[in-house]
Amino acid sequence: MRILNNIITAVLLLCVSITTYGQHTSMATQTVKISGNCGMCKKTIEKAGNSADSKVDWNEDNQTANISFDASKTSLDAVLKNIALAGYDNEKYLAPAATYADLHGCCQYDRTLNAPPANPENTPESKEESTGASSVIKAGNFQAIYDQYFQLKDALVASDQKTVATGAAKLSNLITKLKSSDLTADEQQVWKAQANAITQHAKALQEAKDLAKQRVAFASLSEVVYKLAKSSKPALPVYQQKCPMFNGGKGATWLSLNKDVKNPYYGAQMLTCGSTIQTLQ
Repeated sequence: MRILNNIITAVLLLCVSITTYGQHTSMATQTVKISGNCGMCKKTIEKAGNSADSKVDWNEDNQTANISFDASKTSLDAVLKNIALAGYDNEKYLAPAATYADLHGCCQYDRTLNAPPANPENTPESKEESTGASSVIKAGNFQAIYDQYFQLKDALVASDQKTVATGAAKLSNLITKLKSSDLTADEQQVWKAQANAITQHAKALQEAKDLAKQRVAFASLSEVVYKLAKSSKPALPVYQQKCPMFNGGKGATWLSLNKDVKNPYYGAQMLTCGSTIQTLQ
């Protein structure tokens, strides 16, 4: 019996060792160049790249970051895209011009990095940039709207009423500048159907006097932005998520770049309330 127990114990230990080894071998760490200036940049870069599957440690002195990630669940490419969408050029992707322009003055670093020549869509001279769409990769012509929408969502998660109002004003400005002639046939069709609605919801969000009213307006805005995203894909996978409790139990949806639920309708009160109901890719 003792021999049998020893054999069983040995087998169990071997299984645990194999499992642990497999978990460790899926982890990878790479050092990459990411532009930035200061401690505020460090906070933004690391927030954009950090997730349940990745960790970013950016060094202000040498403008590099050590990025650790679970290669079975994400990739260096995906992490660097998120960092670029937050406004920071790196050795693979350049930030959207509009997002860079919105950085705090002290964070507007010298843009000396160039995207790899093997992927011309990452350069400022790409077709998307010349037609007015600011994106780190090929994306639809509504990308600037998506970028601003995600900033609004983050501000509501943080319950930052002032930033929401400012972001809504920027969104309204983007909407007025969008030219139908720059859109594809499919985009023109959905824009014709949704232009008035998104204009009204953005204005309502801008004029809302408190967080409660901002969140109601954001729920309506989210429905319209979802319709845009269905016709013109955002630059990165987008997760449609739903809070079942908002609006008196009727529920409300929103879009997010992150799988992890961070509820814009309740913020810190019920940060993780909700679930992902659809992925747009």
